[in-house]
Amino acid sequence: MLLIIGASILLWLGALMANLLRIDFALFQYFDASRIFGILRPAFSFYSDWGSFIFYAFFIVLLAYGIRKKHALFRMIGLGYIYAQVAGTILLVDLIKFGCGRPRPSLLSAGDSFCPAPSFAHALHSFPSSHAVNAAVGACFVLLLVRSRAVAFFALGATLLMAFSRVAAGDHYTSDVLAGLALGAAITGITMRFYLLPRWQNIESVPAAPPVPAH
Repeated sequence: MLLIIGASILLWLGALMANLLRIDFALFQYFDASRIFGILRPAFSFYSDWGSFIFYAFFIVLLAYGIRKKHALFRMIGLGYIYAQVAGTILLVDLIKFGCGRPRPSLLSAGDSFCPAPSFAHALHSFPSSHAVNAAVGACFVLLLVRSRAVAFFALGATLLMAFSRVAAGDHYTSDVLAGLALGAAITGITMRFYLLPRWQNIESVPAAPPVPAH
């Protein structure tokens, strides 16, 4: 839990520095002018559109299995993931997008203003990256719940590739995806602290049913 909180703080600092030091615009101009990234842009766009379904599918299957088999822990984890996505990545992130109104990188004529004015226009919803938030929530849930180094590396790799793809495809600035990763980590930490851990402890405190004697 402390690791996730620390990671969220560092990512927020990284997003701030990327904006203040104009790394945002330097990287966008580099990717936009690069011939190689121009060729690969459709692949990055495809992954950024569909990559999050790796986590969606995993936790939906986990929830369905928990409901079908009446497995309280699996059902609770699946619901916790859905709650984190709905309350955090949908409601919170959309509110920030509307309130900030940051132009996407393709709108070069919009100037350097970070959050010029509230807006409902999709082209002015660059900050933060909801794709990065989605992927970060999924990866953090996996890291906290699955004790497998291979699975952990896969989850982290999928999330970092998502963040990179959003920048390489020209849909977001670096600070947008770093802030998205930070938000995803924070949302997961809050969900774990106030939803999952209390219920997990209740499940573990329930005494096991005595064995049925053989006749």
